[in-house]
Parts: sequence; C-alpha cells; structure tokens
Amino acid sequence: MLVGIFVLIGCENDINEVNRLTRHETLPVQTIIQSQIKYTDSTILQFTVDAGKIDRYPNGEDPRDEFTDGVEVVTYSENGDFESQINAERATNFTKRELMVAENKVVLRNYEGKMLETEQLMWDDKSDRIYTHQFVKITTPTEILFGDGLEAKPDFSEFEIQNIKGRIKVDTEESDSTSINKESQIK
Repeated sequence: MLVGIFVLIGCENDINEVNRLTRHETLPVQTIIQSQIKYTDSTILQFTVDAGKIDRYPNGEDPRDEFTDGVEVVTYSENGDFESQINAERATNFTKRELMVAENKVVLRNYEGKMLETEQLMWDDKSDRIYTHQFVKITTPTEILFGDGLEAKPDFSEFEIQNIKGRIKVDTEESDSTSINKESQIK
C-alpha cells in the first residue's frame, strides 16, 4: 500500500510544464512523410523538393518548415535545364524571412560539375545568395579547395571562399589516362 502512494505521488504532472510542451507554437500543424514538392512559375518548373519528413509550423513570429529526415532540392534554369542540387540530412525553411538553412552533410552540385561540401549552408532568397561560415570543401574539374566560409550564387556558378586553407590542383590529363589504363586492365 505504501508503494502505491509513492507511485501516485510520483505520477503528478506539473500543469505549467504540460502547457509549455503542448503549446500550439511548439507542435507542428502538419507533418508530411516522403514527399515531393514541385514549385512552378507560369508552368515553368523552378525547383523540386524531395523530403523524408516535413514538420510545418506556420504560426508564431518565425513560421518555418523543418525537414528532419533528409532533403534534396533541385533547381532548374528558365529553359528547364538542371541547374543545381542540394542534399542535406536536415533543413529549416523560414518562410517569412525567405531563408533556408541546410545542415549536416550538406552537398551542393551544379551543372558545371562543381561540388561543395559543408556542414551548414544558408540560401537567402531575398539577396539571391547562398553562404556559410563553416568549413567548406569545393571540388571542381581542375582543383580541390578548402576554406572557412563561402558566399556564392545559388546555382554555384560563381563563388568566393572567405578564408582559403588549401588548394590541390587536379591533373585532368593524368586522371583521364589513369581511368583508361584501369579500363584496359579490367578487359
């Protein structure tokens, strides 16, 4: 009987704590699982978003959509050609601020074959720029660059590393002949 009293006393919930955890602003209004969203303007495809899970928080001072189970954003040119692709483990789209923050194993590839790897990348739709203050690794057809911080066009056609840490030149002729030699050895 004494144990039962302790169990009942131990199960008491603080109403303020319950209210804090279940406030309207802290719970998503909508959760979407395994989605593909296509954004168009006058029937022209602008970009697609594939996401494992989206939690939507449209209310409050800073409305947002949280992508918590992987996200891929593919952008297209006005002609409908592939422009760039961003992959990340998670992202948050702040709808009012027009800012998307991609985090954890962020990889950006573009139509020129350039690739950016970082842990956080911000896409500011108002200024039409992407940027980060984190460590970056950029791979192009001719070199690999390392640095801290970056600012670029959203399609990654132009970029500026804030603090270059290293540069490795890639010999494209040597890598082409190496792949040819490897193919010859396989046959």
